[in-house]
Amino acid sequence: MKHNCKLWLTGVLFIASNAMCQLNPSGASDSNCPPNIGFETGTLDHWNCSAGTILKDGTLNLVTTLPINDRHTIIVNTYHQELDPYGKFPVNCPNGSGYSVRLGNSSAGGQAESISYTFNIPPNNNDYSVLYNYAVVFQNPPHQPWEQPRFASKIYNVTDNKYIDCGSFQFVASSNLPGFELSPLGNKVFFKPWSPVTVNLSGLAGKTVRLEFSTNDCAFTQHFGYAYLDVNEDCSSEPISGNTYCGGAKSVNLMAPYGFAAYDWYPIDFSQLLGTQNILSITPVPPANTTYAVIITPYDGVGCKDTLYSTIHVSNDPFNLNVLGETTGCSTGVDITAALVTAGSTPGLSYSYYSDITQLNYVPVPTKITETGIYYIKGVNKSGCNDIKPIKVNIIDPPNLKITDPDGVCAPQKIDITSPEITSGSELGLTYSYWKNLTTTIPLINPNSISTSGTFFIQAKKNGGCGNVKPIVVKIGEVPNIIIHDPTNCGSVNLTLPSVTAGSSQGIDYTYWTDIAASNALANSNTLTASGNYFIKASSNSGCTIIKPVAVIVNPFPVFNVIDPLPVEYPLTTVDITTSVNQNIGINYSYWQDTFARRPAINPRTINKRGTYFIKGTNEYGCSVTLPVKVAIIPPAVPIVYVPTAFTPNNDGLNDVFKITVIGETLINHLRVYNRWGKVVYENADLSHSWNGKFNGIDLPNGVYVWMMDGLDTYFKKPFSQKGLITLLR
Repeated sequence: MKHNCKLWLTGVLFIASNAMCQLNPSGASDSNCPPNIGFETGTLDHWNCSAGTILKDGTLNLVTTLPINDRHTIIVNTYHQELDPYGKFPVNCPNGSGYSVRLGNSSAGGQAESISYTFNIPPNNNDYSVLYNYAVVFQNPPHQPWEQPRFASKIYNVTDNKYIDCGSFQFVASSNLPGFELSPLGNKVFFKPWSPVTVNLSGLAGKTVRLEFSTNDCAFTQHFGYAYLDVNEDCSSEPISGNTYCGGAKSVNLMAPYGFAAYDWYPIDFSQLLGTQNILSITPVPPANTTYAVIITPYDGVGCKDTLYSTIHVSNDPFNLNVLGETTGCSTGVDITAALVTAGSTPGLSYSYYSDITQLNYVPVPTKITETGIYYIKGVNKSGCNDIKPIKVNIIDPPNLKITDPDGVCAPQKIDITSPEITSGSELGLTYSYWKNLTTTIPLINPNSISTSGTFFIQAKKNGGCGNVKPIVVKIGEVPNIIIHDPTNCGSVNLTLPSVTAGSSQGIDYTYWTDIAASNALANSNTLTASGNYFIKASSNSGCTIIKPVAVIVNPFPVFNVIDPLPVEYPLTTVDITTSVNQNIGINYSYWQDTFARRPAINPRTINKRGTYFIKGTNEYGCSVTLPVKVAIIPPAVPIVYVPTAFTPNNDGLNDVFKITVIGETLINHLRVYNRWGKVVYENADLSHSWNGKFNGIDLPNGVYVWMMDGLDTYFKKPFSQKGLITLLR
């Protein structure tokens, strides 16, 4: 099996519509590598976009759109490399790519986004694979599965109008998803760093395929979900690199795509296991046209097992890789891509840079190496001959520079950052310069007479050598402008809320007092229970202050009692919770499924499910109290099972699936369907799922099948089992 194009993707996934990121339509190129599939133009050219919202029933409502800032976001791989704030992994895929895409964001709002790419598989290539990576971050709220943040990936066979099951998967926010970790920031945020997927598209030569990715927040607009996507546009070689050597080579190193769970290398006849790493080293070099195979196995649940083949080629082209053995530079960074580093090598080589000899980890930014260590440079000529050699990089420590931020002042006073007190404690013999930016390209004109607040930078050099740059924070404040909004609230008032001082100057610290002289501090400024006049003192970062009064009104909460209704037993199946509250005058009541009063109780006079509900009382001031009410509905002594006698999976919309309904409180251990020979053809303990009459994706023949179910009556703590016959008719 030969693969002419290697596609590496990374991203969030939920099916996108046919929305467009730009005015010109997307489509596959006639070449083996589709245009800009790796975002290497720094744009979403040729990618289709959509955006919208998630509805309360979990449906994604998406519409065609141009790229939306902070929802379809191109990320440039720059120094220093950016890390995801929750997962602390690089936002760029570790494949040396110059660009990545973030789909979605960390601002919860019930948003949904998607992108897709359509391309043609070359007509002469019947053995084809797509390899991609994804990285995901989401919160895990206590919602129903269809209401959760989620992401998915799908691969669609456009020509045959069907999805490729092996390449499609989705994750729904949960605390126990495989490969996910809890963010060090907590707050129920889980993340999965870059992970690979491979999809076998063999047998689809000449057909059109679409990659589809999307993500969404939770349906209640309170929790977020987003992810990253990246593509490596290396279409000039087979998925297995290193299969060409030039004269004089003593060994060959075949390298399969990185990041899979297992690798098994074999000769073409699969007679012997040759290796189990992503790199297979062969010494001495094998004869030309020798073919090797590697079976790559993905991690559980993501992608499919695939077999890649590589044939050894011999080239007579000249090849010599010469790498400088050692180089030294400043902490600002050493550029190992400079021509001097590979001087003496054969002209026209292309280079890649790694932090390990196994070539698993690209150097994220090889133009700025900031840590002492051994790095590796790989050179490849146009015929595929390659070699890899080390270079030792030594980073010189910067001079010792100590900066003491000056005390803040109020305008019109100014600050002199050239004063010796600012750099007191620094290394002796340094010369200083003053700048507006960290890269020291914009000089500070009057460093001895600064009249505006801000962060500036001092650079110190010793004997013209490596420099050290550190920030200095200057605070020059005016008397802050404070705007007071007199608060009114139920039960208590929090003076520290931003709404009380909304519209005031930025960067203000507030303190709270009982008197205008600010001599008696208010001990409970965040829980005032008495109406009255109080005072807020505003202080800027520089220490400038002002005091203003604030009038506080505290309204009472409603007072009422809730009594749990008496339990009812099956066949009685409903309870009226409106009778559980005393109907006090002046209080309006409403009925809910949750303590936050977000999900209303449907038909509160006929509640039909055991559990805790909530009654919310609201008085004339708009103040509310929510109290719980427990509903006890005792289910039947023996679970009642409703089972069809036949089903017709012919996609006519009627009786297309076999599904069992159980009345009672049960935990199903097993539901299995057997054919006439006793073989299990369907198994699923989740009764919300149904059987479509297939086994391993293949339609089963008409006939009578046996179903068996067993589980536990969780209310009465008793086991139960049922079995019967089901007729399949097409």
